[in-house]
Amino acid sequence: MAPQKQMVLKLTSFRYKKEGISEKEFHEYASKSHAPKAAIVQARHGAIKVCQEMSEQYHTPSASKRLITEKIPWAVRPGWEIEDHDIMVSVYVPNAETAQAIVTDPDFQSLVAGEDEICDQTRAKLTAGWEEVFVEDGKVVGEDYGSFEELTSLGHDSKTTSAPEGIRI
Repeated sequence: MAPQKQMVLKLTSFRYKKEGISEKEFHEYASKSHAPKAAIVQARHGAIKVCQEMSEQYHTPSASKRLITEKIPWAVRPGWEIEDHDIMVSVYVPNAETAQAIVTDPDFQSLVAGEDEICDQTRAKLTAGWEEVFVEDGKVVGEDYGSFEELTSLGHDSKTTSAPEGIRI
């Protein structure tokens, strides 16, 4: 049976390593410690897909950023800048309640409790939206993603949530 199309929220955080942590240490922590443990909690609560962009854990070490500045510097137009985050994590969920269930799970809270030593907790960027894929596996795909109105209504039927005191992300 072919997979069924499902409209989902894509919640993304752009995070930074703490000063003094090497890019390699940050990568090792994110990929080998945090991600495998977080995946268990995320799957338990119904996350559809989780990407820490790079194997969809999108690491952006200085060597990768230099690819732009050294190999295609013309791509950085006047007024543009290269994003400076160290990792981008995307979680695909059916609704805001699923995101809340993941974040408030005691196992997830235990996991993020020790991150002050490796993550810069004073800054992050967050975004919410959807993803539209137009080329996959080298082929143009002709997905109909629905109207703008349908897409911008994603998640609006979710309940407003609140986190208990002390909950961390």
